[in-house]
Amino acid sequence: MSDDTKTDAPFDPTSIVEKAFLLSIGVLEMTKEKTQEFASELIEKGKLSQGDAKKVADKFTELADEQQKTLRKTVATETDKVLKTTGVATKAEMDDLKAQIAELKEMLTATHKPAASSKPAAE
Repeated sequence: MSDDTKTDAPFDPTSIVEKAFLLSIGVLEMTKEKTQEFASELIEKGKLSQGDAKKVADKFTELADEQQKTLRKTVATETDKVLKTTGVATKAEMDDLKAQIAELKEMLTATHKPAASSKPAAE
């Protein structure tokens, strides 16, 4: 029996956090949708007025937006923690290293250029 969860791909903590974040956003959207459906059912049954349903929907949207902002901050914080503990370089660190490598290449090229011949050209 083979293990379908096994892959040869390297561990990518950023991908895992991103997927968790997207899943959470999806759950919030589903909840929002279900709340609207429930409010519509209550209106149809005469247990909730149209105005009250709008207030409930607006309040829920406001709460969902706040939760989304909080979730984004939490994901960013946790992603930073994961990256630091796993030793993965940040984009800024990688950009800095690339700039340093380019500078070193330039220095090596400049020091290894053949010196211009000091002999006069043959006449």
